[in-house]
Amino acid sequence: MVPVDDTALAVTDTGGPGIPVIYLNGHVATQGYWRRVLAELGPGWRHITYDMRARGQSKRSADSNSFETHLRDVDAVLAARGVDRALVVGWSYGGFLAAHWASRNPDRTVGAVLVEGAQPDDWLDEAMEQRIRKLFRRLSPLMVLLRPTGLTPRMTAEQIANSNIEVA
Repeated sequence: MVPVDDTALAVTDTGGPGIPVIYLNGHVATQGYWRRVLAELGPGWRHITYDMRARGQSKRSADSNSFETHLRDVDAVLAARGVDRALVVGWSYGGFLAAHWASRNPDRTVGAVLVEGAQPDDWLDEAMEQRIRKLFRRLSPLMVLLRPTGLTPRMTAEQIANSNIEVA
């Protein structure tokens, strides 16, 4: 566990001999979603995964859904693992994080791989924002049931919707 502000992030570091690669999850995903990728890539890389705030084994936080907080968490995880430069891999929401982190830290970035993320910022209009809010309100009962399994974050439907809207 890596302590950060008012929370602790569950971090896994393979400690491999190669380039450090930090994997940034999809919005409601956990580090477990990277297992198959890490197995395919093998032990020649130093794989670093973590559960974002209020997800998986990480602790809940007063600021579980702020994009800027998630960006600071990338710094905290890398610092805790003693990594100065890394290849950043982001999937979905993690793609947005990877793109922004890499653009703000070019001297610390070996490269960035963005998978299904980092959409153009002009796709979100008022109608789309309302559809996102409606979707997460509808999913709320299911999310409550899935929460104990770790398949959804410990956040309200409104917090998840706001977090998705914020990146656009």
